[in-house]
Amino acid sequence: MPVFPSHYGWNDTAGRYINLETGQFVKFTDIRNALELTMDAAAIRMNNLSQQLLDGNISLANWQTSMMEQIKIAHVAAGSAANGGWAQMEQSDWGAVGQMIRKQYDHLANFAEQIANGEQKLDGRLLMRSDMYGDAPRGTFEQMERRSQIENGFEEERRVLEDKTNNCDGCLEQAALEWQPIGTLDAIGEEECGTRCRCEFNYRRVGEDGEMEISE
Repeated sequence: MPVFPSHYGWNDTAGRYINLETGQFVKFTDIRNALELTMDAAAIRMNNLSQQLLDGNISLANWQTSMMEQIKIAHVAAGSAANGGWAQMEQSDWGAVGQMIRKQYDHLANFAEQIANGEQKLDGRLLMRSDMYGDAPRGTFEQMERRSQIENGFEEERRVLEDKTNNCDGCLEQAALEWQPIGTLDAIGEEECGTRCRCEFNYRRVGEDGEMEISE
């Protein structure tokens, strides 16, 4: 999983990371930023593998096997980060992450088949397509966080856009729906922008004191 400062801990009741020095919850933005660094490292390794394939330095079979290894590493990191770390991962959590990894494996198998039959040319477009696998763990993080927030009793969700100018139509439509029952909005990565999507979710519930509590 991403490398967090040693003073970050996990509050199981709240389902949030906590700064052990200040007692304050860690911003989700900080957790996502740490994940981005891990994803960037995996993306570089994937890009290097695809360049080796283009240069004829590795076989298609070796490329596919190595890509699968990097996909697994990145998605396990994303899933465990969203769930509070390795110690908080239960069998059902690993199962949920495993389903997302298998979906990526299926996409990769189709990619490899298209390379083998010549449908996917060995050119720069292959590298661009390969790069998408480095972005995909972002969706796994959001899905696992959503799963965790459901377990923590959050009732509603809303899509938050990355910015106000660089969003696909699908993301804009989802964001315009504002608060909806949790789990009913499209998952991150399901719109036209695919794995490039940088949207995220906020969650809310009615707290014990009757006040609305928002997780953001």
